[in-house]
Amino acid sequence: MGKRLGVYVFEGVEVVDFTAPFGVFAVAQRLDPELEPFLVGDTAVSVEGTAGFKVTPRYALDDHPDMDAFLIPGGIGTRREMHNGRLLGFVRGLPEKTLLVSVCTGAWIYGAAGILDGIKGTSRKNGDPSEKLVPIDRLAKIAPKCQIDRHRVVDTGRVITAGGISSGLETGFHLLHRFGYDDAFVDSVAKIMEYERQWALMKSDRLVVGK
Repeated sequence: MGKRLGVYVFEGVEVVDFTAPFGVFAVAQRLDPELEPFLVGDTAVSVEGTAGFKVTPRYALDDHPDMDAFLIPGGIGTRREMHNGRLLGFVRGLPEKTLLVSVCTGAWIYGAAGILDGIKGTSRKNGDPSEKLVPIDRLAKIAPKCQIDRHRVVDTGRVITAGGISSGLETGFHLLHRFGYDDAFVDSVAKIMEYERQWALMKSDRLVVGK
């Protein structure tokens, strides 16, 4: 099927937010080698995520890689990335065929870009001691025209948002469905990952608008 998932990384990106969906695709690649996850950065320079985790993107925004989905994770760095004009312009200019996906506070960036106006969206529902406002409540302030929803994964068609840090796993499985893989394929990936029980429990915590 040759589906390509681009995952945006930046200074202060939350490690699990982007490694969880990337990891799902890395395992799925064992069953279909044509699946291709890769990292995209503002530039091709290495970035440092939480806890000093460093990664080097394969592509820069200026490379305009062909993607079937573009995923923006969360992290402390989203506070800055919301004001990154290059990134906001990039997501607004992506072709209609490219799914726009977020995990956790990555939704803030789509909110700042106006992409969540008039549709349902979600973000992390539990705060931590460093946050004065729970991320999903801040999303409501950033994107007042967004219809805030509390499902773990919210799929409105082209735009898919997910909740807190670990929901990147369910996002990865859901994206496989969106890319046309059947339940048996996705369940096989979950089983290889020893996540089949959790996936069975979490399947129902998805809102797919129109279905």
